[in-house]
Amino acid sequence: MLVIVIAVVVIALVLLFRRRDGAKPTAASGIESLTTKANVLLVRADEAVTSAENELGFAIAQFGEERTRDFAETLTTARAKLDAAFRLRHDLDDAFPESAQRQREWTLQIVAHCENAIAALEKQDRGFARLRGAEVAAPVRLEQVRAGIHAASERVPAARATLERLRDAFDPALLASLDSVEVDAVALLDTASNECDAAAAAVSPSGVNSVGDRLAAAESALARAGLRLDAVDARADELDGAAAALDTLVSSTAADLAEARAGRDAAPGPDESAAIGAAIGAVESAASSIDTKNPVASLDALGTAIAALDHALANARNQTERLEHARSALDGTIASVSTQLSEVRSFIAVGGRRVGADARTRLALAERELAEATIPGTDPVTALDAARRAVTHVRDADALARYDAQRSGR
Repeated sequence: MLVIVIAVVVIALVLLFRRRDGAKPTAASGIESLTTKANVLLVRADEAVTSAENELGFAIAQFGEERTRDFAETLTTARAKLDAAFRLRHDLDDAFPESAQRQREWTLQIVAHCENAIAALEKQDRGFARLRGAEVAAPVRLEQVRAGIHAASERVPAARATLERLRDAFDPALLASLDSVEVDAVALLDTASNECDAAAAAVSPSGVNSVGDRLAAAESALARAGLRLDAVDARADELDGAAAALDTLVSSTAADLAEARAGRDAAPGPDESAAIGAAIGAVESAASSIDTKNPVASLDALGTAIAALDHALANARNQTERLEHARSALDGTIASVSTQLSEVRSFIAVGGRRVGADARTRLALAERELAEATIPGTDPVTALDAARRAVTHVRDADALARYDAQRSGR
């Protein structure tokens, strides 16, 4: 009887511990919800850094560089944490799947980077809110805003003239982000002026004024009006630069084709000759389809065709020729990707949190590749490769951002 009791107890203990072992969490448990949290935080952190970058400019204008030094350092640290988070997210998304344990560790690091960046920026924001609340120089601020409104109003006719020139010279699709820029700027300046009028009526002779909200609203409207007007000048510089780069690339294409035909004729075999011939045909087609109204698309198409021609001729070129060719193609590629980056940044800014982490990650990758391509002293071939990778990433970012916007019903 005693033996039977002992056996029952042993079996019960074995089953108990087996159930406990089976209940232990695995490295993969909860990874889906953790990934969702990381994606949400990536978007929040990206928005927080972008907002802080704009806020820092306002803060410097209001309080000076000395009083905003800590803010600038915090922003630099937050940007570094966000970049690190985007790199980890990209590494998780690449073609080489990680183990469940590694996915969990990296996702937790993304969460930590984003939470630290957000917390640091929120702390700075609260500090500046208190600083602004203590401001007593409302009359001086009021005069500064009024002067700013006057200066910005004088920029409107010039912006209108620039827009008219751009509309005559370029495809309307390239100017879609500026469709309402003049109306927006005028409306924002009117808002700023109305807020100033309301603040002026409430200014106290004692010098301690409870008009901070009014003045802040006027300053914000004025700043946004300035950004809209700046967007016109920036777009003009981008499109004029793209047009000039296209002219340069078209000029160098004739020499490229002549070299390619010689390379085709001297190719070691029929397969190599056929590959070079096909690439020549693609460049000729792209060159014959140049649309000066859309230098961005034309640069993109011609640059892609020349990249294929480069590949076909790689074995026929010596290093010196490769460097010379890379230098001639680099400026056009950089101009193209810079313009596309500007457009995608604007689209994401308008979309706000509706645009998810995937698009923002690709945009960050494109910006990083473009930065590497423009480092002074970089080998032209290396720089061109980086610029072309940036083109790929920015195209992906644009497609993902528009998919998110469409899915959100915007």
